[in-house]
Amino acid sequence: MLEILKSVLNWILSHKKFLFIYIPLAVFFLMVFYSVYIYIGWLDDRSNALDKLSKYKSLIDRTEEIKTGYPYTKNEIETGAKVVDIPTRIYDRNGEVIGEFFEEKREIVPYDFIPESLVNGVIASEDRDFYDHKGISYTGIIRAFVKNIINFQVVQGGSTLTQQLAKVLFTDMERNLKRKIYEAYCAFEIERLYDKEDILSMYLNLIYFGNGSYGVESTSKMYFGKSVKDLDIVESMMIVATISNPGIYSPLTRLNNSLNKTRRILESYSDAGYLKSDQIDLLFNEFRKKWGVVYENNIAVQSKIGSFIYSSYRINRAPFFNEKIRRELVERFGEEGVKSGGFSVYTTIDLQKQDVALRSLKKGILSQREYHVRVSKSLKNPALSQKEFEKSLNIEGALVSLDPFTGEILSYVGGYEFTTENQNDHVSQIRRQPGSSIKPVVYAAAIENKKITPSTVLTDKQITYKGNYTPQNYSNTFTGDIIVRQALVKSLNTIAVMILDRTGYETPFSYIQKSLSIPDGEMNKRFMKTLSFALGAYELSPLENAALQALLINGGDIIIPYGIKTVKDYNGNIIWNNESEVLEKLASERDSIGKIMDPAAARITISMLEGIKEPDSSVYWLVKKFGINFPCAGKTGTSSGYNDAWFVGYNSNLVTAVWIGNKTGSISLGSGRSASGVAAPVWAEYISEIYRENKPADFRSDIENLTSETICTESGDVAGRNGECSKTALQLFYSGSEPGKFCRIHVKQNQ
Repeated sequence: MLEILKSVLNWILSHKKFLFIYIPLAVFFLMVFYSVYIYIGWLDDRSNALDKLSKYKSLIDRTEEIKTGYPYTKNEIETGAKVVDIPTRIYDRNGEVIGEFFEEKREIVPYDFIPESLVNGVIASEDRDFYDHKGISYTGIIRAFVKNIINFQVVQGGSTLTQQLAKVLFTDMERNLKRKIYEAYCAFEIERLYDKEDILSMYLNLIYFGNGSYGVESTSKMYFGKSVKDLDIVESMMIVATISNPGIYSPLTRLNNSLNKTRRILESYSDAGYLKSDQIDLLFNEFRKKWGVVYENNIAVQSKIGSFIYSSYRINRAPFFNEKIRRELVERFGEEGVKSGGFSVYTTIDLQKQDVALRSLKKGILSQREYHVRVSKSLKNPALSQKEFEKSLNIEGALVSLDPFTGEILSYVGGYEFTTENQNDHVSQIRRQPGSSIKPVVYAAAIENKKITPSTVLTDKQITYKGNYTPQNYSNTFTGDIIVRQALVKSLNTIAVMILDRTGYETPFSYIQKSLSIPDGEMNKRFMKTLSFALGAYELSPLENAALQALLINGGDIIIPYGIKTVKDYNGNIIWNNESEVLEKLASERDSIGKIMDPAAARITISMLEGIKEPDSSVYWLVKKFGINFPCAGKTGTSSGYNDAWFVGYNSNLVTAVWIGNKTGSISLGSGRSASGVAAPVWAEYISEIYRENKPADFRSDIENLTSETICTESGDVAGRNGECSKTALQLFYSGSEPGKFCRIHVKQNQ
């Protein structure tokens, strides 16, 4: 080994001129010739490049004159001024903007809008020699080289802010030697023509921050819902943290990475002398508290950052609904037309209801996720704990409200939040077992076929049917004799199966097939004639469940759920009257199939479902808690294994379906996590707020062949005339089917 080393050393000494003079000189001259070659190319491009830079600078000067921001398109910089792309705007039913589609968001602001802390943060983290160099920082290159060697990876670049500006404006962004040399010529020219403040202004107004946002102004609005001039120190540092790699450090997609990088930028800011080191923790902790950063296992998983109208679609107050509308628009007008055609899209959404729905559903989902986190912390087995924690992140939900007479979508929330990673719309893009929320359909069919009345007494007991099928109640107990009305209020499985067995499948299946316009082939695949149908064993989407159960409110009429009313072009001309098309189709459907459900049977079923406001109901506690003192009805639904929790709520002018479950549809929400405690609270909070000022009217009463009677809910008979019955309810019946005698159980004794 020693001999080999001696031989190598001797060879080097004998060829030292070749190695240390000729080769370096050759490399040097090659680099000179290559640089001259690139410089000649730069001279050819110079005029066009500087013209582009001048136009960009004129946009900034315009903002300095008017002292406000200026939205622009990339065409105004890259290829000269063109007609500005006009975004498509989405409006709610009252003319409020709820969405805005376009490809990019760009906005320039005057230099004095940009906080000093943001400017200093950029300099501290990106180019500390900015005020000393003339476009290239040789000390910065050496410093970056040393840091990268020490860390055995690229942790810092040597490009100056001027070079970065040149890269964005004048190069193809490729990483190669030719681009770096070309970029240097551009940087020298920029430094020759503009002062440092101009360069900073151009740089901070132009660079890309991810999620379609260019410049610090649009990014500030996207992250924090306010102009860049109103940012505090840590907010400024978070924007600075995104610069080096928006894909890795954007708080909208990589929150934990973004916070860690923001902390490092704060430290650089302090190292540069702009902040005392003992202030870092205080400011950073205040920032996390202010923006509601939530940690799970020391990883930031949630915050309020980006929860503004400028996020994602830039204006997006109904994210999943807007995405549904966008897809419909693209199908009709094409992608480019939606992004730049300047359409005005008028929808059915009620923004007031939508805002409440969004808050209520997110609260309900978060509550269920927090439950799983608590479970994971209580488990001693790390593997099980991790499994429970991962399960909590997969909990999702949906809420949709329809006008039961017209089919207009009034609220539409397809999940916890709409992000680049989570765009699955749980209102219409999933199907899950509805559990007991399907029972009103079964009961309505039996009432229409005169198989039962609300006062019919049935015996809740264990029964084994053909095929060895033995339904069990949620409580695993049996009640004995009970009237139909209370069996529905208490959601007894045995009675629902008994009623379906007595009624048959033809009527309830016709309700589903006709109301949802399901072809025969699909109907046969999706719904089997098994008694478990009475317990919701076959799948529906939340939107389908709402449309199906609208029959109970509107008296048996089909509806076609829709969200777009009209679309106008930039000049205000209607180019698509979707509402007119839907209503025309709806009229034709109603003429063709007639009433799907008998109006009287529908109203009688609603009358039974109003029992949620009585002590026997599992959601009575919610009625009390939220002070629900107006006409309403509803039905819970919990699928087998507690995989899905449902609540379908009814008001005279609204049908609302709420679903909460696991994304995969095959993981339990937890033993005992039934709909009354998981999904029903979402509905109760939602309707108690939307009807706080204007109470809904009573359910329709202009239906023939109906009568009412105050009955004893224990016997089903007419309640005693002298108050003998403590549990009573005003119940509707088909005329002639009401009980004809006073309560036989509660008889007042003679004094």
